[in-house]
Amino acid sequence: MILTDLRQSAEYAEFMRALGWQVERGAFIKKLPCLPWRVAKIQRQKKFNLPKATWVKIEPAWGDATDYRTLGFKPDKNGMLPRQTVWLDLTKSEKQLLTAMHPKTRYNIKKFTINNLQLTITLEEFYKIYHDNCRRQKFWGLNFNQLKCFINCFGNKARLLTTKEAGLLILIHDRVAYYSHNGATILGKKQFHPTLLIWQAILLAKKLGCKKFDFEGIDEKRWPGFTRFKLSWGGQAITYPTTYHRWQL
Repeated sequence: MILTDLRQSAEYAEFMRALGWQVERGAFIKKLPCLPWRVAKIQRQKKFNLPKATWVKIEPAWGDATDYRTLGFKPDKNGMLPRQTVWLDLTKSEKQLLTAMHPKTRYNIKKFTINNLQLTITLEEFYKIYHDNCRRQKFWGLNFNQLKCFINCFGNKARLLTTKEAGLLILIHDRVAYYSHNGATILGKKQFHPTLLIWQAILLAKKLGCKKFDFEGIDEKRWPGFTRFKLSWGGQAITYPTTYHRWQL
């Protein structure tokens, strides 16, 4: 079952426009300040027209077998999106999902519980947790206005699950739930809040009719611990086609 990617959604295009990008048939384009150059990125798009831009990067969609070298592109090791991710099959029953997990993950879900998993903190409070988490991990995240805009663009397709010590944003597109921005305090991690929130997100995604849960990126070299955590849910690790770029001077 090959579905369209989040980057192909109208909601994502709206967010990119809010960040100052032009959207042209699957391509995101921006003019560089003080230079007569335009850069373009095409991410997980199945159908697109090559834009008129000085530099173009293509991160092919799943199942795209095109050899872009025949179009003058060169392989690029530095994709903006991770080339690997984990897909969890949500057509399985709750019991099957629990059975497929790593025993420690299943144990933590059964042992620990969180009451009132609704929006127990404000967006501002979640952002503080998220921002502090980014700083600890030396990760460049969204600022508050960008995060708020991101959620607003997706509307009811964005679901924020929180506790007092953690939060997880998931995005829904084409029957797929995407693991998006998240964060936890040090106490929240010790109490396994991220694990419990993911399990709640998986159950919510099933309830909303999603067929797949996409963990949105793994990388053994850059994020070994995070990668092991995402793989512990029993999903399938998949690898996207090679990234390409081309100068069009």
